[in-house]
This record gives sequence, C-alpha cells and structure tokens, in this order.
Amino acid sequence: MTRIKEKAVEMIQRMPDDNMFYVINILQNLEEMTANKDTDREQAMKAFQDLLKFSGRLPEDFDADKELAAAREEKYGNIG
Repeated sequence: MTRIKEKAVEMIQRMPDDNMFYVINILQNLEEMTANKDTDREQAMKAFQDLLKFSGRLPEDFDADKELAAAREEKYGNIG
C-alpha cells in the first residue's frame, strides 16, 4: 500500500462512526467520476478517430472562404 493510501486509512480509522456515511458518499462519488472519466476518454477517442477518417477528402483547390461566401449568399441573399 502506498503511503498516501496508508494516510487515508489512518484518517478514516480516527473518524467517529457517525462520519462514515459522508466518507462512503465521497468515495462513491469519486469512484463514479473515475468511471465516467474513462468512458468520456473512450468516447472522445472514438469521435477523434471518426474525424480522422474524413481527413484529406477535400479537393486540392478547395477555398473555404469562397465556399462560405457562396453558402451565405445562397441562404441570406442580399439582406442588410
């Protein structure tokens, strides 16, 4: 057991039983956060891999500014 875990166990052992409800609640929340963090990381990596599948699919002469201007013209016309 690492020193930090030993210190945590010592602190818990000194606490009165009345406070154990709070300790358990905190530990459960920490455990959930760790599980969610792993799931979030997995989802983020999957999304990133999905994005990478689309890289390099635009034509060499693609002009993003020109495409944006054309899309705005098409959608909004001459509003203003």
